[in-house]
Amino acid sequence: MGKHEWWKSMRARMALVMSISGIIPIAICHIIVANALGGMSGNIFEAFFYIPLLPVLFLVNWLLAGVMLQPINQLLQATEKLVNMDIRQRLDTDPNEPTETSELRKSFNRLLNRLEESLNIQCQFVADASHELRTPLTSIQGYTKLLLRRGSNIDANLLGEALQTISDESGRLIRLVSDLLQLARADAGQAVINQQEIVDMRDVLGSVEDTVTVIAPEQIEVQFILSQSPIYVFADGDKLKQVFLNLTNNAIKATQAGGKVTVTLRSTNGQAIIRVIDTGIGIAPADQQRIFNRFYRVERSRTRSRLYGGGTGLGLAIALTIIKAHKGTIELESELNKGSTFTVRLPIGEKSEKLQQPATTGGNPAISERAKEMASGEPMRTPEPGSQLTGTADGVK
Repeated sequence: MGKHEWWKSMRARMALVMSISGIIPIAICHIIVANALGGMSGNIFEAFFYIPLLPVLFLVNWLLAGVMLQPINQLLQATEKLVNMDIRQRLDTDPNEPTETSELRKSFNRLLNRLEESLNIQCQFVADASHELRTPLTSIQGYTKLLLRRGSNIDANLLGEALQTISDESGRLIRLVSDLLQLARADAGQAVINQQEIVDMRDVLGSVEDTVTVIAPEQIEVQFILSQSPIYVFADGDKLKQVFLNLTNNAIKATQAGGKVTVTLRSTNGQAIIRVIDTGIGIAPADQQRIFNRFYRVERSRTRSRLYGGGTGLGLAIALTIIKAHKGTIELESELNKGSTFTVRLPIGEKSEKLQQPATTGGNPAISERAKEMASGEPMRTPEPGSQLTGTADGVK
């Protein structure tokens, strides 16, 4: 505080207010007493002689205000030291200081806790992103050096393997960078979804089905149970396709041979409800708490990575971001060695019919019971153990 700005301080203002509030009652009492004694006219002017007492009162109140504001001054000095302190340091709390300043110190410490947590997440994100970028770059560099070293003497099979690896790892790099940019835009507050329009969820999931049936292993049964009547949502159809393609691919990768993946669509209470269910290996409760975190993977061991496909760990984080941008939710229910269910809820658009018609099952009589449940509007029963879905933490593109 500058030498000429002392009068702007809280201490000066408190001293001035206290001085004025002290001299006014004295003057009023003097006038009342003088009036009672019958000498009001002469003593009114005598009341003005109290004005010279203002500087004395101001000086006394200045000292008192300094004592009262001492805890705040100490807090101010402590917060100024934070500029040069380690972010892990905290303000000391004194049980004997006033309640207000003690609570203020605790609030500062809570703010520092959140700041440290955010910085740790950011540092971890940068470290994970660097690692993910380094892995494919190392493979590309290794095979490139091999081609340069061998030159024209390289074996045709080895040449094909090297070129295929370089192509695969380059594609992985492109997908990773694209995912990182998408998350960066979301963090910056930019629009996650493009132009929205009224879309029929049957068309979105039908497109997902066309893609999934091509890449799904023959040993895993993939089944889509969609509503006969349209279910419209106001959304970016391409982004929703990305979400459900990710969830379905994750379920397929987490399901072993002989298992089953089921995708259902129905509407209830003004919401479109999409469930991706499979009979995979399940997700442990501890992993379920972090499954939507960036770069988080379930079981990073080699055995599990073969099941989960070795993705980047960004798919579910992106899916959650997209669904939230559509004012929807994603929920996970899972049990180890039995499977998992990812449930997505989206608000229905104006064109959707209120009554749900029986579901189409592709002529398969084995799912007629499910069709009846959807037609009645009752909640769909979760498949028996062994026929749930397991979602993974990887983003499969």
